Amino acid sequence: MNEISKSSLSQEIYQGPHWDNSSEYSDLHAAEFSEDLDAFKKSIGRIQEQSKLFDSEIERIDQLSAMDFELIEAAGRLRHSADEAFVVGANLGTFVSCLLSVNGGNAQARQMQAVLRQLMTQLSEALTSLELILTKAPESFVGACLARSEFKAHAFAIRKEREWSPHMLSLSEERILTRFAVNGLQAWGTLYDNISSSLQCEVDFNGTVTRMGLARAAGTQQSGNRAEREAGYKAVQKAWETQQESCASVLNALSGWRLDNYKTRSKSRKLNFIDKPLHGNRIEKETLEAMMLVVEQNAEVAREALRFKAKAMNIDALAPWDLFAPAPTSEPEDEMIPFEEAISLIRTAFADVDPQMGEFVDVMVKNRWIEGTVTDTKRPGAYCTRFAKSRTPRVYMTYKGTLEDVGTLAHELGHAFHNWVMRDLSLPETYYPMTLAETASIFAETVVSHVLVKNAANQQAKEKILWGELGSAEAFLLNIPARFWFETEFYERRAERTLTPDEFSELMNKSWQRAYGNTLSEMNRMFWCSKLHFHISGTSFYNFPYTFGYLFALGVYAQRKRQGKEFYANYVNLLRDTGRMSAEDLAREYLGVELSEPRFWQDSIAIVRRQCGAFLS
Repeated sequence: MNEISKSSLSQEIYQGPHWDNSSEYSDLHAAEFSEDLDAFKKSIGRIQEQSKLFDSEIERIDQLSAMDFELIEAAGRLRHSADEAFVVGANLGTFVSCLLSVNGGNAQARQMQAVLRQLMTQLSEALTSLELILTKAPESFVGACLARSEFKAHAFAIRKEREWSPHMLSLSEERILTRFAVNGLQAWGTLYDNISSSLQCEVDFNGTVTRMGLARAAGTQQSGNRAEREAGYKAVQKAWETQQESCASVLNALSGWRLDNYKTRSKSRKLNFIDKPLHGNRIEKETLEAMMLVVEQNAEVAREALRFKAKAMNIDALAPWDLFAPAPTSEPEDEMIPFEEAISLIRTAFADVDPQMGEFVDVMVKNRWIEGTVTDTKRPGAYCTRFAKSRTPRVYMTYKGTLEDVGTLAHELGHAFHNWVMRDLSLPETYYPMTLAETASIFAETVVSHVLVKNAANQQAKEKILWGELGSAEAFLLNIPARFWFETEFYERRAERTLTPDEFSELMNKSWQRAYGNTLSEMNRMFWCSKLHFHISGTSFYNFPYTFGYLFALGVYAQRKRQGKEFYANYVNLLRDTGRMSAEDLAREYLGVELSEPRFWQDSIAIVRRQCGAFLS
């Protein structure tokens, strides 16, 4: 049996379980699914009727006051109806999304996803007039609305949206943009998802060609065999090369749509392409600039880690296919970790913070809320989601038994824990931004890594864990910044014209060189094509929040020793407030720091420097 076959076989042996979502719906044809779908449609009809009152009030929006008692009461009823409808719609959407993640070729699920997106759009349209009024109306009227119980959970979000009022359009314009996004913006993102879930790779290793899906081929990047990693990497690159034109069309369309949107919203105040991501992530421009400046000034911290990796692997410089390689060992198979063992390791690490965190892992496993199988129909990547009705989280990944997979599993379970400790809050209070979402996930990774190092049986075992710390430094201090610089320059150019596939490749090459310097033998020119994050229709700049979360989480982790027994309660409270505070206010409240100043970021970089130094020494 050749090496690639051994690797594929071991993936099947060590793979994780298949999740069980039957507690929500048994399948698309289940009676409970049909009942919820019907209820969702009827709710939207009622909400559309309720919203007509607010459509007629738009004309006198400037005259509204706390004395408009009937309108304020009607606003409370509409908000309540919308909240109930959203729970049902979100639950249906999560179930369908889970089906498509495991099998992207599920035609019925694809059709249902399109139906649900259309219904969600109708719901959003129906709420546009109320949201516009709450954003632009005088403070007396808005204050009276927020005093009602139906709006209590929405108060923070409404206050944030009122900051966005200069960029709000008329009712008809807002509704048109919402409606057209379904077959415009969202359709391009769906196209990319369909391509990535159906694209097949032909991995040529030692003369034997193995055909596999992208998610499975990505697993070769974690092999201990360098030739296998190279074969897998080149197969993935070659597969994406056949889709360059399609991917370029997706990126040009998504960015063009957003830029036109921003231009339209710049009537009273100019809107830059970075303003919307900053607003959505609840951070100020000064915070982002301070962080990115410190990161670029300290790029050598991660670059030195990569140079050391190359030396340990007896090569002159790492190649892109070496970035996820395990620590060098005589027997690559020794790196494989069964899923059950990985769960046990993570549970032990979580329990080291507090027994309740460890018990949470037991809940996830017992209820089969983790998807970790290895198949050719799965979409690549890993994520955490939740069902709105039961308020229960789910973790999705392709677990193949590598140490990297253990880190990914810990990362996603960190997200799941974040959702778990918020499950008693009203749903609107749990909508936290990406910047703060990464806090719990990277905190979990850090906890697991440190416990593994602490309990390592010998020096070699400790080195394997610390090897992962070097990988984290590379990912968050080099790779993520490269994505940010690529997207920034891309949007600047896209404002003038569309870009060709070759121009995307050149721009990605330039961004990687800026980040990695001379640490790589070649750059991943096709990364713009293969990285899902660039093609997500719902958000742009799906990158800098990861670096933010990495460095912010390290700052939070540093509080463990200082706060002692009080840390866990404070940590949980911090997570619970992520949907109710800005990143800057959260940092002031729980860390006593100013995120717009370089000092905090320098202190977090210093932690990374010490972690890497522990290995290099």
